[in-house]
Amino acid sequence: MLRQGCNQAVNFTTYNIFKKKVLEIQNKKDLDHWQSLILGGISGGFGPLVNNPLDVVKTRMQKQVIKQGRPAKYTGIVQSIGAIYKAEGGLALWKGITPRLMRIMPGQAITFMIYEAVSSSLLRRGYFT
Repeated sequence: MLRQGCNQAVNFTTYNIFKKKVLEIQNKKDLDHWQSLILGGISGGFGPLVNNPLDVVKTRMQKQVIKQGRPAKYTGIVQSIGAIYKAEGGLALWKGITPRLMRIMPGQAITFMIYEAVSSSLLRRGYFT
């Protein structure tokens, strides 16, 4: 929950900050479809950048083999981050980020573009005030 929660918080916060700035600069009320596509893709990348250390920890904790009579290498979030940092350096907490971004950013771009298009359409038709 922590991993996914911070991902979504960063994703939506970043999108709304970028959207507000673009609309201010252009003195417009709504984004063009291509703008929401681009902003959605960019903001979609911020979530994984922030939560990748938690994802690395989750994966390593799930993947580890615990042998009877020996302590687990990874026992919790803070301990695991420290162990990974100490053994492999800080960048190890962002292992696998490139394929994640290549998968997540296009999906988020499409999601935000569709969201904006549907919201605008419903507003124009008077479903929301």
